[in-house]
Amino acid sequence: MSETNWIINFDKIEDSTRRNYFSVLPQENRLMDFFSDAFVINKPKGSVGGDGFWLHSHGDDVYLALFTCIGEGHLASMMIRIYMNALKKMVEGYSIDFPGSILQFLHREVQARFKDKNNILLNTNANVGIVKLNIVTKEMEFAGANMDLVQVTKEGITIVEGEKHQVGESTDKRYSYNSNSLKNSKDSNFYLCSSGVFNLIGGPEFKKLSIKQLGDFLYENREASFQDQKTISQQHLATWTGANRQNDDIMVIGFKA
Repeated sequence: MSETNWIINFDKIEDSTRRNYFSVLPQENRLMDFFSDAFVINKPKGSVGGDGFWLHSHGDDVYLALFTCIGEGHLASMMIRIYMNALKKMVEGYSIDFPGSILQFLHREVQARFKDKNNILLNTNANVGIVKLNIVTKEMEFAGANMDLVQVTKEGITIVEGEKHQVGESTDKRYSYNSNSLKNSKDSNFYLCSSGVFNLIGGPEFKKLSIKQLGDFLYENREASFQDQKTISQQHLATWTGANRQNDDIMVIGFKA
């Protein structure tokens, strides 16, 4: 095979992998079926990413999860499909409806699947945040595995903390994930962010972006439409990084109940 043909075939493989990665994720406009306003920023570091999100409805309840699979490239992208299949198995075969219980199920499911793992390059861990919203009563719950939820209101920002351990960690410890009831209001904006957002290095002091700094930025722009927030948030992250390379996958989901 000539070098030119090899490059053409490699490009086709990369394009196919990229299409497959984005095709497994819900379309952004699907969020509008359940939330009054929303946006998704998904910017992988390479051709495929390790960040994904999942959307499911049952009766009056809707579930939204964002997960960051640890690692890079094709292996991390493969883990996204495994996590999404585990979530599908959960909703089709089990009556699990609390966000904390969903995280517990994911943890056990991934551990069981990879209990005899011998591929040292495959990292099965993930940071996960999951929100449950009742679209009638507007009641909300959140649970996080090494992921927090940012709530912005006219009074300020609130960081709803998740547990400090991931899902899928290979350990004999028994982990639990608590569900937090949220005080929802008409002026509340909510944001889930992958860990890559807070790995971005830049700013005036050449440091990582903190969740507090991002929250302050979102607070300043809380009255903008979510599509405008998407644009200015992308610009803000690019400005923060500056001339530095993007060093991780980035995903941000903003929504208003």
